[in-house]
Amino acid sequence: MKKKLNDLQCEIRKIQDGVDDYTREYLNKLEKIIEEYKNKLDSNKMDASDGGTLGFRRAILEDDNLANIDSLYNAAVAVDKFYSQECRDQLWEVNT
Repeated sequence: MKKKLNDLQCEIRKIQDGVDDYTREYLNKLEKIIEEYKNKLDSNKMDASDGGTLGFRRAILEDDNLANIDSLYNAAVAVDKFYSQECRDQLWEVNT
């Protein structure tokens, strides 16, 4: 799970310099959310999935400019899919 979050964070950082101020601020907020989830993982306080997602895919789709960046969208989908399908009612593996 943490690897997927790191991958998404990496994709966000790759595009931050090439976007407008509004989009950059939006990406900064997403990065803060990613850090919060990583901290929850590190402290074993992350809730198991009930089949839902963390909402990163939707967050990317809300901005047309971001939705057109395939690598960013794919990283967001990977996080949500992993959480939804692989993290149901199980102990967290921080390094996954």
